[in-house]
Amino acid sequence: MKSYGSRNPEDRTKFILIPLKTRAMARPDYKRPGTYLVMGNRGSGKSALIETLAERHDIIIDLYGSKDNENLCWCRKTSPIDDILLIHGENSHIDAPFDTKATNELTLKDLETHEATVTCNAFFSSDKVKFASLEHVTGCVEKRTEWREGHLMFMAFRETMDLVYSKMSSGAGEKDAKANLLYFMRQLRHFGVSVGADMLRWTGIDKEMRDLSEYIIFKKIGWKQLPRDISFVYKYVEPVVFRYMQHNQCVMLQENGNMALGKYDLPKYHKEEGVDLLKEIGITVEHDQELEESTTTKVGDKEHAAMIQLYNEEESMLVVSKKLVRSLSTVSYHVTFHNEQIEEKGYCPRCKKAKGDLDTTQIHTTERPTIH
Repeated sequence: MKSYGSRNPEDRTKFILIPLKTRAMARPDYKRPGTYLVMGNRGSGKSALIETLAERHDIIIDLYGSKDNENLCWCRKTSPIDDILLIHGENSHIDAPFDTKATNELTLKDLETHEATVTCNAFFSSDKVKFASLEHVTGCVEKRTEWREGHLMFMAFRETMDLVYSKMSSGAGEKDAKANLLYFMRQLRHFGVSVGADMLRWTGIDKEMRDLSEYIIFKKIGWKQLPRDISFVYKYVEPVVFRYMQHNQCVMLQENGNMALGKYDLPKYHKEEGVDLLKEIGITVEHDQELEESTTTKVGDKEHAAMIQLYNEEESMLVVSKKLVRSLSTVSYHVTFHNEQIEEKGYCPRCKKAKGDLDTTQIHTTERPTIH
């Protein structure tokens, strides 16, 4: 496993912290796991700050971002990162000047042996596919049982609610999804993982999750007020500072109540508005048709492919019907459909979508078709 702890500090975006005299905050230890919540208005520079924090860690995992594919900033020529793995949906094909892999094939080793693992909205055919795929990625992180200095991960959540939606993709309701997320966030320290997450307002993230944070970082919040439980901050930093804060400024609050004023440069690789990063980097994306899922009354694409494969092996519709718990007429219909499609088009579109081995192979049958 490569160590990235030796990344040249001179390449990092400058980030200066000035501790307040009466509540002097110790500088964050970027060699230990930590949780950083960044609160601010849209356009206040939250993503740029999360990127600045991510640079100070050994391994970057940037999964959740806006629709403009801002996560791809790590792939720009001005980025200090060059060992990048791009991950995409199972039914998507990516042509890029970096390593690529489908999320369903991703392993913990992949995450640990690349300097950055990155994805973006364009790499998925739909939000539904994206959230389900990214749930697999967080599952890989949960398998991490050991880590050492030089291998500290940083997970960037630029759109934090997307993490809740990914937990819901497994069928959990919102309440259960938030409970699962809270458990996941609690365990990240033990996995050797730091987190940088953004929120538009104080109540945008549940209190239990806020309480897990070692650092809460405030950007420009405009007319909004700090909530009562942290209003003591106004004794040390004037409200006007939060109202008119510049893009490169912040106030950092440590869990013990100590504070610092922060100032940082805009990362050289940060995405500017209106820039098409896919075009700039030279990435092309194609999506297969989305797979139809099976229900009690409908055979999905994967089940169709499995049905054809099983019939090819068993040569008995009755056996296939019993094993898949489908009627004889359903099995007969799908075998006939498969053969007719290959005769007409040269391939079975449903088997092809499901990546079945027999998508261009007609199935020999001597059984009489059953009316469906």
